[in-house]
Amino acid sequence: MAAAELAFPSRDWFARLGELMNADRVRHEHLGYVDCVVEFRVLDAHGPGRPERVQVTFEEFGVTDVRALTAGGDSGADFVLEADAKAWRAMIESIARGRGRPELEQTLNRLSHMETPFRVVSDDPLKRDLYFRYNQSLQEFVNASASFTTHFAEAD
Repeated sequence: MAAAELAFPSRDWFARLGELMNADRVRHEHLGYVDCVVEFRVLDAHGPGRPERVQVTFEEFGVTDVRALTAGGDSGADFVLEADAKAWRAMIESIARGRGRPELEQTLNRLSHMETPFRVVSDDPLKRDLYFRYNQSLQEFVNASASFTTHFAEAD
């Protein structure tokens, strides 16, 4: 893997997105503040039933914490955004092809609208609603992946 590449899914991949969000505060101020804790989950990252889980804390116009989570237990996130590796890869590749703008069918809003292939999970309906309130900021967060090369482990 070249130095300019980051593995997906990984804590480092999401941490890089956080760095890019923090560096582009003006863009995110334009979108509005975002205050939530999100668990990004790739359901089959390490084989069937073996997810990769990364928690990202968003405060105001940036990211304050990114951490890898262990396999079990509740992360305490406001909501979980989950899909299989194939769905994540299709979205990330669409973002890269569009230089930071995915095809309409590959936006977080579209992918999660019917709860397939992405699902938004939370035990608390008000916390689940945070996903929809901050959707555009979350989309811009993920769109920043176009600025670096993503290495997909399942392709090896």
